[in-house]
Amino acid sequence: MNILLINLPRYKSIPVTREERCEFISKSRVDTPATLLIMASLLRDKGHKIEFIDANAFDLDYEDISERTINKKNDCVIFSFNSQIIDHDLEICNIAKKTNPSCITIGYSWYARYYAKEILTEYSNLDVYIIGSTLSVVGNLIECISENGNLDDVGGIVYRSKGNIIKINNTADSEIKFNNLPMPAYDLLPSFKPYYLIDPFISPYALLYAGKGCPFGCMYCNVAKTKYNGRSADNIIKELKMLKKMGNVKYVWFFDESFTINRKRVVDVCEGILEEDINIKWFCDSRVDLVDEELLKIMRKGGCIGISYGVESGSQKILNNMNKGNTVEQAKNALIWTRKAHIPIQLNLILGFIGEDVETLKETESFVRATLPETLQIGIINAKPGTEFTKLAIENKWAERGGVGKKI
Repeated sequence: MNILLINLPRYKSIPVTREERCEFISKSRVDTPATLLIMASLLRDKGHKIEFIDANAFDLDYEDISERTINKKNDCVIFSFNSQIIDHDLEICNIAKKTNPSCITIGYSWYARYYAKEILTEYSNLDVYIIGSTLSVVGNLIECISENGNLDDVGGIVYRSKGNIIKINNTADSEIKFNNLPMPAYDLLPSFKPYYLIDPFISPYALLYAGKGCPFGCMYCNVAKTKYNGRSADNIIKELKMLKKMGNVKYVWFFDESFTINRKRVVDVCEGILEEDINIKWFCDSRVDLVDEELLKIMRKGGCIGISYGVESGSQKILNNMNKGNTVEQAKNALIWTRKAHIPIQLNLILGFIGEDVETLKETESFVRATLPETLQIGIINAKPGTEFTKLAIENKWAERGGVGKKI
């Protein structure tokens, strides 16, 4: 089959990240579309003809895409969309159908998956919404389509059947172990020049996963209590070497919810970087209770130049309400050790959670003043679909929920 995989255009000239665990719009970074690149390799290995367009990185608009695809009869178009700008992103379906009315459009957004049926109802040119583990579902889905099979047999999708009837198949396909997935199809990118992190000077850069999923139970998180599917250190080192060879990539971000979830693997990755003389600098995310002083020293020596900690609050009361599972004291220790290891810190906060008041805000302010992170990112609690916090908000009728795109 002829398959187009596309990282959709920027929104009002601002770069967009459309990864499963993180959707945002920001001038501060242009990420490699990691999941789509793995998907491209997976489908190419199955014998399909793949075209890949990163419109976000190379600043192509929908008119550019239309011109590039006007004479091509793609059987399928696959894309990830950002639920915050759904009207903008799902315009790709209209373009695909205009070029080839029989083209099957396949989209996914982890954030909006609980409203997949409503989205297919509202956007008539979207044919299939992947609601399961994307990389585990897409192979079976494309195989079924290519063989004119019955989509009822494909787990983890919501789809438009004959007669425009929308069907939901929640049955989960067995998840592919990350180590068994192919390396991302970096060869399909014209170059790594457009990709940067924080500012254009941190480039060439790539976003990659050491694994996906998070077993912890934070109430506000839409990835909470999901099984961690991790890669081996050798597998990660293989990708880092590929990035150096193909694009002379100098910086990477390990985009796991918490890269340090497996301490031994972190040590092995650091040792591998040094032994292979890869000469690459990297950033990661971590929980504060998954680091220790010795590990941080090893990470710094292995190339770590930044850690983003989900501290969320300096109040133990709020951390408990969030079901965060760690203490303020653990957060203080983690930041002290990180500073001693000479690793810059990004501290992430969520304000306005259940029980927040003047006293808890003062505790958080005191925590920030005491720890002085290099970067501070502050968010206001919002009700992401599927989270425990959102369920609680709906049950208690804290606000009325409308249709797709409405806020709780």
